[in-house]
Amino acid sequence: MRILVIESRRDVSVPLVNHLESLRHCVDFAADESLAVHLLSNNRFDTIVMAERLADRRGFDALRNLRRLMRRPLPVLMLGAPGAAPPVLGDGLGPDDYLVPPYSLDAITGRLGILRRRKGKCRARLQVGDLVFDVNNHSVHRQGHVVVVDEALLPVLQALMEASPKRVSFRELGSCLLDEQAPVADARVRVRMRALREAVDMPFQSPMIRNRRDGFCILPPDVSPLSQEKPSSRRPATRRVLPAVHAL
Repeated sequence: MRILVIESRRDVSVPLVNHLESLRHCVDFAADESLAVHLLSNNRFDTIVMAERLADRRGFDALRNLRRLMRRPLPVLMLGAPGAAPPVLGDGLGPDDYLVPPYSLDAITGRLGILRRRKGKCRARLQVGDLVFDVNNHSVHRQGHVVVVDEALLPVLQALMEASPKRVSFRELGSCLLDEQAPVADARVRVRMRALREAVDMPFQSPMIRNRRDGFCILPPDVSPLSQEKPSSRRPATRRVLPAVHAL
């Protein structure tokens, strides 16, 4: 994934860029709006990470100018400033997601995974059985209880819930793990799926995450895997009845 980072604070930008590059993402960096305008005008990006406060102006004002230069709508993750109020999200002018400080590198990569999965078309609320995922607020509930899911695993949960009841392959699940070096090995996907199961299934009696060939799926707890199989198109065999033979 190609990412544009717009951040004037070196104590934030340097570790962030190094972290994303270590995960084999292609990262361009701009410390101010003018350089960001130049990079956006001459390159194609998948997403933007930018600070709410830049050295030359407010991030919101810079974002409005950048929106005019985008050849296509790009998801934007804004890193909030201390004491600032979260803005309106997803209105097409401001950011698509917002992180309240303090924020970790894992939280940033997790949110980028969510934005990558959304692509401007995802439902804001996903539900499979008694499991509910509020994509905008990044909150997960099951049976009315809060389910604590690691930020980096939220894109994986989103992929499973969007595809339910269909299977999601190891390859696609690996692409959701932006905190892993790409390509992600199947063994690493299994490790992360185990962590997701511990959060979503272990505290409850009915498991929802099921193994499938070359992947996983998530089903309502009252749905049997056998019920997901398509009925056979073959007609049931009919028994031929021979006429009775009467003795003379």
